[in-house]
Amino acid sequence: MKNLILVTFLLFFPLLAYMQVSINADEIIKKLNKGEAATYENVTISGDLDLRLIKDKVKVKKDSDKGSSIETIFNKNVTYKYNVNASMKFTNCIFNGLFIAYFNEDDLNELHIAMFHKNVEFINCTFKNDFLVKYSEFNNKATFSGNTFEEEALFKYAEFSSDVDFTNTVFEDEANFKYAKFPLKTKFSNSKFREEANFKYTQFEGITKFNACVFYGDATFKYTEFDDFINFSEAKFQSDATFKYTKFPNGVNFENAYFDDFADFKYAKLYDPINLKNITFDGETSFKYTEIESKSFVTYLLKNQ
Repeated sequence: MKNLILVTFLLFFPLLAYMQVSINADEIIKKLNKGEAATYENVTISGDLDLRLIKDKVKVKKDSDKGSSIETIFNKNVTYKYNVNASMKFTNCIFNGLFIAYFNEDDLNELHIAMFHKNVEFINCTFKNDFLVKYSEFNNKATFSGNTFEEEALFKYAEFSSDVDFTNTVFEDEANFKYAKFPLKTKFSNSKFREEANFKYTQFEGITKFNACVFYGDATFKYTEFDDFINFSEAKFQSDATFKYTKFPNGVNFENAYFDDFADFKYAKLYDPINLKNITFDGETSFKYTEIESKSFVTYLLKNQ
């Protein structure tokens, strides 16, 4: 009988290792406030992870003459910056509540922002509610690979300091990266955007990969700044794709890319190396004033068919 119990335990032990344990978000806040690393695997986090509960915060009053870009844009009298001074690593976790690193307090004319000074890693996690990191700064390693964002992923104006990894990520709702800044290598390879993917005015300074991505909703790259080589090979654009006024100063790869709807490259400028092999346009297109090395884009396409 004892042997049978032992065998049964051994058979189910691997399963037990992967079972989700539930914790309250407040437990994570307590760790961060103590300066302890928040490291969790196979855990379900209940409640909102509200970083406005971080004790290390700085109150920044608006200077009427020299307000920072944040206060100027929002016209806020006060901005609170919450310093997260411990690393965070979540693997195969489920977040049932909101992830709040940004909050706009209209009634009090206040802006609340979390600043991440240590490594931040979310790997193969599921976010059941909004992920709000607008205006946040990631001053160390930032990893978001293999995640599923079921609601809004708000990275608008977010700033990163290292390579950033969003490979194999699913955005079920809007993915808003408008005005975000990526200074080094950035990877979105094999990701899926179910709703709008907004990268308008986003700055990518390093090599950037969107290869094998699927954009089911509108993909907006209008005025996007690509300072290094960009890879869109094998990407599928199932709705409108806007690259209006976008520049590719160090080359771009659209090999085997597929555009099912309107592809807008008006005023775009492309520079070598350029790979447009087997690119497909099944919807309407606009290449008005589009240039490749100061030559007509349409002429280039006809020449390289």
